[in-house]
Amino acid sequence: AEFTPNSFFMSPPCSLWSLLAVAPPLRRFHPRKKYAGYAFLCALFCAYQQTFIGSSHRSHGVAAKAVGEELPEGSAAAAVRKYFEAWNARNMAAACDQFEEDCSYEDTQYAGAFTGKAALEAHLYKVADALPPSFRFCIDDVADGGSVVGVQWHVENDGQALPFTRGCSMYRANPASGKLISGFDVPEPAPVKPGSASLGLLSLASKIIAEPIRAVPALAWLAYLTIVFFSNGIVPGKDVTQLDPATWKEVLDLSLNFWLISPLLQLPFAPVLHPGLEGIFNLLLAWAAAFAGFLSDGRPGRTSGSMLPTVIGMQLLTNAFYLPYLVTRSPETEKKVFVEDLEPTETQVSENAILGPLLSVVGFVAVAWGFYARPEFGGFEERWASLLQLLGQDRLAFSFVVDLVLFALFQGWLVDDDLRRRGADPEQHVALRAVAKFVPFLGLCAYMVLRPRFPSRTDTAAA
Repeated sequence: AEFTPNSFFMSPPCSLWSLLAVAPPLRRFHPRKKYAGYAFLCALFCAYQQTFIGSSHRSHGVAAKAVGEELPEGSAAAAVRKYFEAWNARNMAAACDQFEEDCSYEDTQYAGAFTGKAALEAHLYKVADALPPSFRFCIDDVADGGSVVGVQWHVENDGQALPFTRGCSMYRANPASGKLISGFDVPEPAPVKPGSASLGLLSLASKIIAEPIRAVPALAWLAYLTIVFFSNGIVPGKDVTQLDPATWKEVLDLSLNFWLISPLLQLPFAPVLHPGLEGIFNLLLAWAAAFAGFLSDGRPGRTSGSMLPTVIGMQLLTNAFYLPYLVTRSPETEKKVFVEDLEPTETQVSENAILGPLLSVVGFVAVAWGFYARPEFGGFEERWASLLQLLGQDRLAFSFVVDLVLFALFQGWLVDDDLRRRGADPEQHVALRAVAKFVPFLGLCAYMVLRPRFPSRTDTAAA
């Protein structure tokens, strides 16, 4: 009988599983290296099939019935194809339906495996949020071994293959259920394991590409950090790296007078500071707290996560937390959100009718304190002159003014999305939007009172 490449590579000794069986040195390696080697063999087998079998079909005229006939696909290969299709449709629930509950998935770009379907689904949503919708994972070749399969793949953007995005994967299925029990990805190698860091950068880049307006708070944040924290000569005082003891004492004293509670109660430990500085500081804190009204932007299920850490961080470092949140938050895709979809504890704060009025009172008290408290600082003209002198010498005081300006510029950034998820058309609330976006602080407090409430599924069903 004539010897052909096809007859050799499709003979039992050189089948895929024989290739794996005759590679015992792989078994002595660390599991990561062992499976990476297996994935390489799978890819090698696929390449042999494509090159030699295809050429033998053309060169030797082997009948399709004998060689080219498609065999029934194994359970692992069938599940993998469904997984890729669901992933490309960004239907991560359907993608995870191809896996067993106790599955394990390892991507060699990350340290450790994702164990369990819930962990895998969370990871897939995080990755999908980082990639533009035009990105697709495309299967090049499949080495089908029944309940085990090797896959070669690459990534395309709008039908164009991207460089450095090829990879191999191995999947194992439960023969009884046909669902996958493990996956192991080997992308093109990188000098370091970028993992979440590269995913974060990719997510940031894709969001700015999709919504170029996000570059505005991004640039504002970079300028804010550079000028306020690290520059010398642009703003008064020493930069943060010099650890000026006077600055840290000022931070402590202002913190003790948080929301003016200590001086109003005349507590013995309450420090005496310039009333104008105390007024600016506490107005700033009340303004930062007003953004708690947007906690629904980080409701459960949103890939950018809860907004609560950002709001808490804003009480400490204001725009150092707020501006990057505007850049990295997930786009709002829901046209209507129900109150049952929100996190219950956060909802008690963000949707509380007293939030806006309470913070507006704190703001009024802070301004009045700056004008009238501590008579030893003199009348209006005298204390105004001394405040301007302080702002010209004190970096911390100057930074508070910068924070107030940035809050005024970006306070309305979340308003339109907030209206949409409440089922309201922003174009039909022109006056409310204008107040919320362009009236500093008090407009935001008023918006918390006047905006529509979230609908309830119970009320909707009853209607």
